[in-house]
Amino acid sequence: MTALIVKGILFAALLAVAAVWDMKKREIPDLIPLAMLPVGCIGITLSALPAALLGMAVTALPYFVAAVAVKRGGFSIGGGDIKLTAGCGFVLGVWGGVLQSILALTAAVLAGAVIAAVKKKKFREVKLPLAPCFCAGGILAYSAVALTVLF
Repeated sequence: MTALIVKGILFAALLAVAAVWDMKKREIPDLIPLAMLPVGCIGITLSALPAALLGMAVTALPYFVAAVAVKRGGFSIGGGDIKLTAGCGFVLGVWGGVLQSILALTAAVLAGAVIAAVKKKKFREVKLPLAPCFCAGGILAYSAVALTVLF
């Protein structure tokens, strides 16, 4: 249980740093997703490593496809966002990564709708950093995954 708590605190801290950095500079340093790899290894067995790697691939792949397929003044989703989702998928696993994506993208759509309404812009003209949404979704998804492990 201690490993689960330490892992959660470190994961949340990395997500928070990514969110703040993305809001200020509109980029996510490579070190943050890279630091998620050792955090993801806390408390897992060697037999669980393939599931973590699968979570990394399954979580990041849709964002990579979207970034390549949808161009809007460059990529619509940045490389930092893709690497961040890969790191999150490694920590959360497949289903945790899917849950994070659902929560994060829902938050992004809601935030975008509010910003569009307040600034009287078209929704498609709104550009917002995604890391804060990934942060919220990741923390909630980790909590859900941790609860399933505990109970």
